[in-house]
Amino acid sequence: MNSLFSSFLELPSSTSSGELKALPLSAKRKDFLAKNENGAPIFLLHDSSEAKYNPGINFRHLSAEFHTTCRIHLGATILEDQFCLVGCDAAAPELYELFVRCVSAAIEELPELSATRELEACISRLGDLFRVLGQPSGREISGIWAELFVIAKCGNPAHALTLWHDDQFDRFDFSSEIMCLEIKSTVRGLRAHEFALEQLHAPEGGEGFVVSILLQPLTGGLSVLDLAREVESSVISNSRLKQKIWQNVAKALGADFSDGLDRRFDPSSATRSLAVYSMADIPQPGTPNDTRITALRFVSDLTSVTTSLVGTPATILARCFLAS
Repeated sequence: MNSLFSSFLELPSSTSSGELKALPLSAKRKDFLAKNENGAPIFLLHDSSEAKYNPGINFRHLSAEFHTTCRIHLGATILEDQFCLVGCDAAAPELYELFVRCVSAAIEELPELSATRELEACISRLGDLFRVLGQPSGREISGIWAELFVIAKCGNPAHALTLWHDDQFDRFDFSSEIMCLEIKSTVRGLRAHEFALEQLHAPEGGEGFVVSILLQPLTGGLSVLDLAREVESSVISNSRLKQKIWQNVAKALGADFSDGLDRRFDPSSATRSLAVYSMADIPQPGTPNDTRITALRFVSDLTSVTTSLVGTPATILARCFLAS
């Protein structure tokens, strides 16, 4: 995938919407990636259905046009066929890579011969994804950075991705029937984190863990995109997990994607500061006896807390996911 986006950057911009120099994307489908006249990425998805009028689709940062005849230049070969054109907003160049990765993962599940209805369904799902880039994310970029960092370093990224939450408002960041794991990160330099009391309740008969990471901003550090690329490379043949990566990244970035994509943290510092606790280790108030109290949030300072778990943070983290 790195080579795909790098190859895209080297493509010349198209001189017209119907004449493009493009990159082939699949051995089974006639799908291509090109640059439009403005230099923005545009996917050409082969449409096997009979040509007829279908209105175009416009979402925030993403648009689609159906039943467009294009001439594709592939070296000395020219291919003329009917495509659905899926393009990225040329006014948001910082989104180009995210767009290419999201769309590339989504179209891997298209059948070999896709009619307009299958393409419309795929684009509708992508539209839902890009719509969140126009909404406030409701979370700090450090949170998604820490989650991706843990996935990359846990020893089994594919398994971690299957346990990763789909909704940022889920109680736990990672969970199964017998394990839950919550990640807390801070840039303040003090190992103190805010919890909801229910975030420290392990599943009955299972185990609960808390990962704490102190993040250090660093101009030359890793960004969310850097970590997402690293995680994606470990599940390159699993289109569903790749889609999950980019969906969660987009949701976390929200309307502030430009600022979020620029934030970088020191991975070496994150590794040194990583600590893993049993949920029972975390200082916490007791469960309220008054039934009128339905939620309780508090800050717990872990600076002097010693984990009850045996081993290095890296080996403990690996065992956490093995336990699930």
